[in-house]
Amino acid sequence: MPRSRQELNLSPWDVLKRCLSGEATQRQKAILELSAIHHWDAAHYRSVAQACDPATTIILARSKDVDRRFFLPPPRQQHNTRLDESLQGVLLNLPTGDMDPCVCRLTSLILSDSSQTRMRSEAAHWTFVGEMLPGQRPSTPISEDQVESMCVKVILQHSKLPSHCEQLVRLGVLDLLLRLIERDDVRPQLQHHAMRIVGNLAMQPHLHSTIVQSGWVRVLVERLQSGRVIDEALAARALANMDRETVRGQYPDGVYLLHPQQITMLNTTGDILFVHGLLGAAFKTWRLRDPEASVHLSGGKYRDVSQCWPKSWLGEDCPENRVLSVEYDTRLSDWFPECPSDSYKRSLAYRSREMLAKLQAAGVGEKPIVWVTHSLGGLMVKQMLVDAASNPATGGVLSNTRAVVFFGVPHCGSRLAELSLAVRFVLFPSAEIAELRRDSAMLRDLHKQFTELVRLRGIRVLSFGETQPTTLGMLRSLIVSTESADPGVGEFETVPVDHLNVCKPEGRHSPIYQRTLELISTSLAPQQTAPSEGPDQL
Repeated sequence: MPRSRQELNLSPWDVLKRCLSGEATQRQKAILELSAIHHWDAAHYRSVAQACDPATTIILARSKDVDRRFFLPPPRQQHNTRLDESLQGVLLNLPTGDMDPCVCRLTSLILSDSSQTRMRSEAAHWTFVGEMLPGQRPSTPISEDQVESMCVKVILQHSKLPSHCEQLVRLGVLDLLLRLIERDDVRPQLQHHAMRIVGNLAMQPHLHSTIVQSGWVRVLVERLQSGRVIDEALAARALANMDRETVRGQYPDGVYLLHPQQITMLNTTGDILFVHGLLGAAFKTWRLRDPEASVHLSGGKYRDVSQCWPKSWLGEDCPENRVLSVEYDTRLSDWFPECPSDSYKRSLAYRSREMLAKLQAAGVGEKPIVWVTHSLGGLMVKQMLVDAASNPATGGVLSNTRAVVFFGVPHCGSRLAELSLAVRFVLFPSAEIAELRRDSAMLRDLHKQFTELVRLRGIRVLSFGETQPTTLGMLRSLIVSTESADPGVGEFETVPVDHLNVCKPEGRHSPIYQRTLELISTSLAPQQTAPSEGPDQL
C-alpha cells in the first residue's frame, strides 16, 4: 500500500519520542509502528539506533520484519591476537572453584604449554563430543580450530553460572564470539554454542546495555530472520531474555521458544511443550520424515514439508499458544571416560527436577499445558508431574496440565536394557539404560502414580507406538514394544514406523499430526476470549 506524504516526511525523532515515553501499552504499539518503517534513508536508521535505550531496542528487535538498520553494527576492530589464544586467555582468568571437575580438567588441557605435549598425551584417553575417539592418538598437534571449539564449549558451561557472566563480559567474550561467528569457515554447531552463550548472558539484566552496544542485537535479528530453525530459536531465546518489558520469566539454557518468536498483539492462552528422548534433541527429534522415502498410510505422498513441524505447523494452526522445545544438558562427564562422573545427574529423577526448575523460570505452569513427548521424554514428563504433585511451589505445572501425548514411550521399560553391555555402552550412558529395564520397579511405581494423577485430574492421554524395528549402527531391534508403549489410559494407536520416526509425521494431513492437533486444540481451547490490550506477555 502506498504511504501518504505525511508518513514519508515523518521525522524519526517524532516517532522515537512516542516510543520512549507514555504508558507501556501505547509505547509498545508505537515501537511496532516504528518497526514497520522501511522507507527511511540510512542516516535516519542510524540516528534511531544511536538514540534508542536498550529496552526500546530489544522490543524493536523482537518486532516482525524489522529493518536491520535500526540496530548498531558490531564495531570494527583490529585484532593482534589469534582467536584461539584470546579464548585461552579468557579461560585463564575465570574461576574454577565452583565448576564441574570435568570442566576443570579440560580447562587444564586447553591451557597446557604451546607445544601441547600434555594435550597430545592425554588425547588417547578422552573423547570430546565425537572429535576424538578413545585409543586414537593425533599424529599432528591439535589445530587452532579444535582449541577454539574446546574453549567455546567450556565458556558455555561458565556462562550458565550467573556469578561468572559479568566476568565473561569484562574479559571481552562478546567481541570474541562475534569474531568467531563472522568467519566463513566456522562450523554451525560452534555458531550455535556462541549464541547459547549470549542467551545465557542475556539472563543478567545488568549486562543488557553492554550486549546492545556490542552489536550483538543486529546479529540476533539477522539470525531471527534467517529461515534456519535452530538459528531462529537461539536468537529468539536471547532476545526474549533481554525483553524485561513484554516477557514474563526467562528461558534458561536448553529451553527454546519456537512460537511466537517475535512480539505479537495476541495473548497466548496455553503452552505446548515438546520433550525429546534418548539420542534426540530439541529440533532434530521433531523434524518431518523424508518426503521422498516416506509414503502416507493411504498411499499418497505429501509436498507440504517442514523442517520442524512444531514450529511451522503449530505456529499457524495454534497461533494463540506458546510452543516450547526443551533439551537435556549434555553431561561433561560423558566427554572422556576417566573424568569424575556423577551418574545421578543422568538419572530420571535428577533430570526431571532440573528441567522442572527451568520450565518454571520460563513461566510454565501459569497457563494450561499440553505435553508432547518422545521415548525417555515421556518418562521425564511423568516424573515432573509426580514431583509437582508433592511440591506446592510447582503445583501450577500439574494443575494446569490438560493433556499428554506419548510417542514411543517405554512405560514398562525397553529392550535396550537387555542388550549386551558392550552395545549399551556405545549407544547410551549406563544410568539411563539401568532405569529402562523391563518390569523395573521404579517404572511401575512411577506409572502407578501417574495414572492416579490422570484419573484425579482428568488429564487426557494420547499415545502412539511403533511396530517396525529400528536400525542403530549394526543393531536392528524393536526399541519399545507395543505393550510397553500402551500406558493403559487414554487412546492408543500403533504406527507402521520405527522408534525414531514415530514422532515424525509425513505431512500436515498425516493422521499422527491431525490426531495430535485435535487433542491440543480442544485441550487448550480458551473458555472465553478476552480482548487483547497489548503485546503478548509470554
